Amino acid sequence: MRVIKALNNNTALVENNDKEFIVMGKGIAFNKKKNDLIDEQKIEKKYALQNESVNRILENIRVEDLELANQIIKHGEEELGYTFNDSILLALADHLSLALKRAKENLFFGTPLEWDIKLIYPNEYRYALRCVHMINETMDLKIPEQEASFIALHFINASANKKDMDETIMTTKIIQNILNIVRRYYKRDFDENSFDVSRFIIHIRYFVRRQINGDVLSADTSIAKIVAQRYPDDYQCAMLISKFLTEQYGWEVSTSEELYLTLHLNRMNATTN
Repeated sequence: MRVIKALNNNTALVENNDKEFIVMGKGIAFNKKKNDLIDEQKIEKKYALQNESVNRILENIRVEDLELANQIIKHGEEELGYTFNDSILLALADHLSLALKRAKENLFFGTPLEWDIKLIYPNEYRYALRCVHMINETMDLKIPEQEASFIALHFINASANKKDMDETIMTTKIIQNILNIVRRYYKRDFDENSFDVSRFIIHIRYFVRRQINGDVLSADTSIAKIVAQRYPDDYQCAMLISKFLTEQYGWEVSTSEELYLTLHLNRMNATTN
């Protein structure tokens, strides 16, 4: 790997086999000049730059924001137990740069998805909230807790190997609509801390992801009629969800998916009555 530009002692833009990367590691870029070789054993984190302009990075994103984003990413992978794709570094660094600027100017705003992000992605939200507190403590700022929702969206987007934040937001809105159908059907709210509610939300997260990706869930559907007869209320709710997705998104919800939705609805409804 050859240096394109040393950003500071610990961060550099490099090139290898006509591909560009940001590499980070203690002292990795110390006294390095253009075309110098990088000691690859010192690389602690490497991010591939995909369709990104190096000039844009140098002009618009501070190295301090890159390093803050990298710190959040490293700890996040350890805490959340999965690996983010490389696109998260620049997206998160750019977002953090704007968030810090807004905090210094006392400009704040929230997202209408905040409550749903808390509910649907609790682990990502909790970690993002700790990141907000950490930034406030170390930089003596007052970034509001609402900012955690935006940071969590970056985690969700990068963990699902999605390249488009719009798809992540769309997924969250679909899940939001499904939960609203369930609340209206049963005419009550559910305890978001309940184990079975959490399981249901996890199920519909992957259910929506399967629908978007066109994946098919295989299951023994021979018991579908028995389940529908035994749990008629929950089955009707599952059918309402299926109808909504067909009408709004043109999705063909399989019998297997309807079966699992019914079973999860029954478990959640039975344990929270």
